Amino acid sequence: MYTIIQFSPTGNANYIAKQLARSLGNQTKVLPLEHTDASQLEKGNHLVVVYAIHAFNAPRTVKRFIKNLSIDLYKQVSLIGVGCNTSWANDSVSKDVRKILENKSYKIIVDKIIAMPLTFIMNFPDDVINAQLTKALLDIKQISKDIEASNISHKEIEFKSNLVNFIGRAEPFASRFWGLELHAKKGCTQCGLCVRECPEKNIKMTNEGKIHFGFKCIMCMRCIYKCPVQVITPRISKFIPISKGYSISNYLKDK
Repeated sequence: MYTIIQFSPTGNANYIAKQLARSLGNQTKVLPLEHTDASQLEKGNHLVVVYAIHAFNAPRTVKRFIKNLSIDLYKQVSLIGVGCNTSWANDSVSKDVRKILENKSYKIIVDKIIAMPLTFIMNFPDDVINAQLTKALLDIKQISKDIEASNISHKEIEFKSNLVNFIGRAEPFASRFWGLELHAKKGCTQCGLCVRECPEKNIKMTNEGKIHFGFKCIMCMRCIYKCPVQVITPRISKFIPISKGYSISNYLKDK
């Protein structure tokens, strides 16, 4: 009955998607967005897109997926953005995605933000993270009820939210240059995990077995945090990634 497509570079959105699927019931399937062909999806009743927020916007990967959705594939669509807070600054994150869907005559039901731990620059304190996870589970229960009842989300978006959304549009271009800073230090095992998992197919392995980063980076941090030997790093902007990496599983041991 429900199809959940999740885009989760660092694991937060994947966690939300799985918890939502559990709440919606056994007829719900969860698919990774970057490994799913939008044109090959079967017709269904309700599509839920759970995505990580990048610079007050949906990532380029998500927008491209939505553009490739066929018309009339689903009766209803819901959008769940996953960011570090639910303040007014994130109210406009779905603006571009909504426009694409509405141009295809899709009916949008739930359009919500769920707060999860910050995944770059700094860690939130443990008590803040635990409070976020507790609140997220409560939000998921309410969202699942709204999806099942087709309760349409209504919210007034302030001008300042639209403004930060507009400013955030510079980030996708800037992230391309930041991606060129990435390199694999000595110690790379050439396992190819970063190549396989890059959502933009921006990482290649040369004939000599070296890792090469291109100009399509979206600054999602997946290659840095998933590297099993932690050798992927930016050359200059070392302050951006969390120094010890990030994994949501570290905070779920007692959940």
